Amino acid sequence: MNRAERRRQGKASAKQPSALQHAPLPFDIAAIKSQLQQAVTPEAVRRLIADLVAQGIPAAAGEELTAYAAQYHETRVALDTGENAPQQVAALVTDAHAWADAMIDRSPQRDRRACHAGCAFCCYVPTVLASAAEVVQLAAWLREHCQPDDLAAVRQRLAARLAQKAATSSAAQEKGPLPCALLHENRCLAYDVRPFKCRGWTSLRREVCEQSYGHGQSSESIPADAYAFVMGNAVLNGFSDGVKQAGLDGGSYDLSAALMRVLDLPDAVQRWRAGERLFDVGR
Repeated sequence: MNRAERRRQGKASAKQPSALQHAPLPFDIAAIKSQLQQAVTPEAVRRLIADLVAQGIPAAAGEELTAYAAQYHETRVALDTGENAPQQVAALVTDAHAWADAMIDRSPQRDRRACHAGCAFCCYVPTVLASAAEVVQLAAWLREHCQPDDLAAVRQRLAARLAQKAATSSAAQEKGPLPCALLHENRCLAYDVRPFKCRGWTSLRREVCEQSYGHGQSSESIPADAYAFVMGNAVLNGFSDGVKQAGLDGGSYDLSAALMRVLDLPDAVQRWRAGERLFDVGR
């Protein structure tokens, strides 16, 4: 499979169905999210979503909005405290990931997933997006948990991955994709702190993943767990919007480029928490 085909499949996988995208008119999703952000209690959120469902918005969209609102308000509360920055950001990201996992695991397709430890075909996609908070927390986690030699190996793999993405020659483009720099012996070095996007992407057919990620030819799109994908994104969106409302960088960036940027910045968490935009690269 050539690079263009991998990009095509990557774009197709990003178009997993969201009930919010298909909500009937006259529902304005941006306006609904604004209302949810202004709802000051869980009961107010429940009433608003119940009213929307009664007006015709799909029940599945109500689930997305519930996940979004819960994470948005949790993020705002967490960032309003005056705790020590590293501890606060670690708790913020960890709690958001836990909520995403809880929502993802509600999927009716949960028992059909083909993903398991040691299966890493999805770790070969050229680009994985991660939020700024996730990246600075991931870098801090790696510095704390990895030996110097292991961390140096991660840096080398990041550099190689970025160089391959930047290559313009046809020979370079036709080479097999490099794995995520955090992949070692087909296992993620930082699985516990992997980004939202990694958590929400789960396949229902291992053999299609194997064919699609540099191990053969496949004309099939990856059959993913759509519920897990949508709910993971709902929590991510609530997290990002809450971060932005707090005046911080809530954008998402290419994981490889962003991690390379901050892996050698021991104060990256504090700088992000102070409002600095560290990632004006690799969007």
